[in-house]
Amino acid sequence: MSGFPILDLVGGIIFIYFLLSIISSSAVEMVMTAFKLRGKMLGKWLKEIFNMDITLPDGTKQKLGRAIMDHCSVTALSKAGKAPSYIDAKNFTAAFLEKITYDPANKNSITMDLDSIIDSIKKSDALPHSLQRVLLTYAYEARDKYAAVSKATVTEATSIMSEVDLFKQKIERWFDTNMDRVSGALKIKYIRPLTLSIGIIAVVLLNADSISIAKFLYTNPQARASMAAQAYDAGKDTSFQNKVARIKMGIDTSKESGLSFQQIKDTLNAQMASIKNTKAVLESSGLPLGWTKNDLRDPSTGRYSFKLILSKTTGLFATVLAVMMGAPFWFDVLNKISNMRSAGKKPESSS
Repeated sequence: MSGFPILDLVGGIIFIYFLLSIISSSAVEMVMTAFKLRGKMLGKWLKEIFNMDITLPDGTKQKLGRAIMDHCSVTALSKAGKAPSYIDAKNFTAAFLEKITYDPANKNSITMDLDSIIDSIKKSDALPHSLQRVLLTYAYEARDKYAAVSKATVTEATSIMSEVDLFKQKIERWFDTNMDRVSGALKIKYIRPLTLSIGIIAVVLLNADSISIAKFLYTNPQARASMAAQAYDAGKDTSFQNKVARIKMGIDTSKESGLSFQQIKDTLNAQMASIKNTKAVLESSGLPLGWTKNDLRDPSTGRYSFKLILSKTTGLFATVLAVMMGAPFWFDVLNKISNMRSAGKKPESSS
């Protein structure tokens, strides 16, 4: 309890939003993992960008994007023709260069120098013309940078990367930039609609009406103080910190290169446990959650009240909007409120 009822009220409501956001995010993560939506989005990008044929060692033709997905450097546990959830930039570059520099006429040859790589890029029929020009630009820039740095002192020159390493570094940056765009497309196509849908379901099932919750906390000092205390301690709780960190990592970019059935099962079980634990915290708070047959009825007449229906709809809608902000957002807000509260009152003058 901070000594400021309004601050406790705000902190309690924000803590509830935070808990509901955790439930929603955990459910979204379950859907993303079960249906491997990240891998599907990454695979779609690879197939659309690298949609031309290359010749494999056995003489057959295959799309370059499919060949990269099936390459031993990136495939991990994903099935043939399926992209993993995440590809490291270095692994992508290794697979990409190995495929476009492969010479069917000399299967055992390995391209080691930048001149050979440039020659392979120029001859390749598996690259769109625009991408071919971009790669050549990177190669020439890498050569110029290496030549410029090589004119430095002996100590500096011996510590720099080779021109091939500089070229690979540029491809890795290009890939990382595109992965940021893929992550943005993933949010628009899957994460935001899922968060909205699951948020609506969770809020309606729990009857998490912001107006009713605010009235309850305002008129119940003991419940308000208890909820505020939990809110102020949330920032120090390592379990909440780990959940927020997991949400940030899982929603933005999964660092898992592939998932077996058992790993998917374990992930789903962990997310389900998180939902159950968070729901238990809400239920133990004494909040007016859940539906009763008289929620929308006028106590004096026993009939459905338009005023109550409008109030309930508005309160539920406000909670859904709050859940859409996400658990990391509310966790940061909780920490700021906690810092305000810990500052305490200004000490009185000794005089």
